[in-house]
Amino acid sequence: MDSKLSKSPRKRLATLDIARMVCIILVVIGHYDPSNAPVQYNNLLKVIYTFHMPVFLFISGYLYIVTRREEETFAAFIIKKIKRLAIPYLVTSTIIITIKLLTQGSARVDHPVTTLSYLRMFYLPEAGYFLWFIIALMMMFMIVFHFKSRTSRLVLLVVSFAISLLPSCDIDILCLRQCQAMMVYFMTGVVIADYAPNLFKLNTGPTLIILLLLAVGEAYYVQHQDSMLMYRSLAFLGIAAVMPLCHNCERHIPVLARSCVLLAPSVYIIYLFHTTIEGFGKAFLEKFPILDTFSLQAIIIIALAFIIPILLHHLILKRFATTRFLFGL
Repeated sequence: MDSKLSKSPRKRLATLDIARMVCIILVVIGHYDPSNAPVQYNNLLKVIYTFHMPVFLFISGYLYIVTRREEETFAAFIIKKIKRLAIPYLVTSTIIITIKLLTQGSARVDHPVTTLSYLRMFYLPEAGYFLWFIIALMMMFMIVFHFKSRTSRLVLLVVSFAISLLPSCDIDILCLRQCQAMMVYFMTGVVIADYAPNLFKLNTGPTLIILLLLAVGEAYYVQHQDSMLMYRSLAFLGIAAVMPLCHNCERHIPVLARSCVLLAPSVYIIYLFHTTIEGFGKAFLEKFPILDTFSLQAIIIIALAFIIPILLHHLILKRFATTRFLFGL
């Protein structure tokens, strides 16, 4: 690994923390999709969905390499991932399914559930489709662990890219369909960390050029969404734009970097709970006609879906051993 990068892990991680915060903000916005949304907002969602999860997966792959331990056994690695990802996923799924079962008879619930959902959540994102990311990420970790050399991981990237171009897999169990489409972005992060860990450390000028290309591409995509090639191109261009942008923010806006380093530990909690908070927020605000404007509702609900999990994390979940275990903290 690059010697400079190895000597300054905090600097490297600050850039990644900014990127994670950017992604989670886009996730929270992207999952607020009410029926009364104006055309401009729907176009914003189309843009967000082209690259926000590919960037998240890129970061996950990159972090896998910079945090991996050569001597770690597969059993130890999987136990660590179960504690960090699987147990919080199951706990949160149980909470969400229970809330839906208790409320869907008297209120409108997105993606209704049944008691069988408690079983199905072990192999499907039953509590909410957004949870596919956690199942798919677990599958990716289980695969990449067995590729021990840089060369073998490069081969896996090529294979992942080829598989992503095949007709979509019809198997939803264990989110294999999402793995087929998305593992290429995870492996891109892995290979960049292996071969060119400083690649995204561009100066402001090149970063602005990439952002301009992304903006032009997104403007075209919003009007012509029939091209899967365009969609995949924007995913990679989004990675190429977001990572240097976050690096430049770290360099030129240190207060932002410090804030993101402070807030980044809450990203997983935000991801787990934001849709539930958005659901309650929409139901609550429907009772107040004075707030019946899309812009005001969007600002309030998106802000709450971001802030409440942060407060929940810092004020409750990380304070007790049981909740730290249940939520991977």
